[in-house]
Amino acid sequence: MKRGIAALGIIMLLVLAASVAGGYPAPGFSQVSLKKPDPQLFAPTIGIIQIKIAPAAPGNSEPVTVGVKVKSAANQEDICGLNETNFKLETITVPPGGAAVIIEDVFATSSTAVNQPIDCNFWLNLAPTWFQGQQYTWLTGTYTVKLWYVKDGKQISSKIFSFRV
Repeated sequence: MKRGIAALGIIMLLVLAASVAGGYPAPGFSQVSLKKPDPQLFAPTIGIIQIKIAPAAPGNSEPVTVGVKVKSAANQEDICGLNETNFKLETITVPPGGAAVIIEDVFATSSTAVNQPIDCNFWLNLAPTWFQGQQYTWLTGTYTVKLWYVKDGKQISSKIFSFRV
């Protein structure tokens, strides 16, 4: 009988030791695991409003102008006051022999109506990249790029879009 009680005591000590080590929960206790929220769920969204191809054409390096709106995920309000440091462009595909695409300029659009809220849309001028002081030209075909919204030096959210020159 004493051996049975001793064996039961040893088993209970082993179960308790295993629960402390994280192997099994202790009897009568429950484990709660906390999961860090996915930051992409709260990342702002980037909307492409309009893409103006002209005056860009095959053989020139005139800009393609892209209208962009960035919205907060938390309250669905437009994010205003952005500039060139808030955007980064990554070239995904270009026509065969084509050059990467860069952002040349970023400027806010302005509301033309009186007594209207501030317009928080932005125009981005995209152009072929430069090499050794010479700018490449557009080629006929489709360009696919990834536009990043950057805050405090961190790439927060992105939008992939294409345009054809």
